[in-house]
Amino acid sequence: MTKTAIFVEGQTELIFVREFLLKKFDYQNINLNCYTLFTNSDFNPTDYKFPNPNAKNHFQIINVGNDNAVLSRILKREKHLFDTGFTKIIGLRDMYSKLYREEAKNALIDPAINQKFIESHNEQISKSENSDSIHFHFAIMEVESWLLGIRTLLTKIDSKLTNDFIKEQLDIDLKELDPETTFFHPAKTLEDIFALIGQDWKKKGVVNSIVSRIEKSDYTDLRESSICQSFTGFCDSIG
Repeated sequence: MTKTAIFVEGQTELIFVREFLLKKFDYQNINLNCYTLFTNSDFNPTDYKFPNPNAKNHFQIINVGNDNAVLSRILKREKHLFDTGFTKIIGLRDMYSKLYREEAKNALIDPAINQKFIESHNEQISKSENSDSIHFHFAIMEVESWLLGIRTLLTKIDSKLTNDFIKEQLDIDLKELDPETTFFHPAKTLEDIFALIGQDWKKKGVVNSIVSRIEKSDYTDLRESSICQSFTGFCDSIG
């Protein structure tokens, strides 16, 4: 049996990771529990569990509710997790943040800033006792980049959302670009796309509805493509 803890910054990331894991394992041989950890001691079960106690693959997804808290929560709980049989900890947060906005000029993606954030987190992890078993990832610029990278997803939501229609309305050609190197704030791009069909991307339940439409082959295609390399790195950590 393997036990993996995945710390994420928010609800969108929790839902995305949950659905990805369930599809990856074909809903078989996986036990999945979800929690919130909004303070260092406030550890509570939340929705989206998938119980299968006899499974070989056990996962905890922990929503810390704050992008800057993902790493600190990992480092606070790493000893407890490894002492209780966990063999791997994964962290996932968006690169886009208040601090990034303060450092970036003219709201542009800056690879140098990306690397600065990555190296800062890796340096802190390197000082931990179990550094070889902790893997930290940034979704660049947000996990919504990964959704935009799944070419067939938008037409599954609404047949009107073809690439040609989006290009005509918003001057965005999703077939020709890499979302993680194009969109400074991908969630805003998704919001603009959903507005084309009169839907609110921020409405409760929308993320869950959208992610549930992603098939295992969609994740595979994204991982094997040349875009959204931050998704590929995250996948590699899962194994």
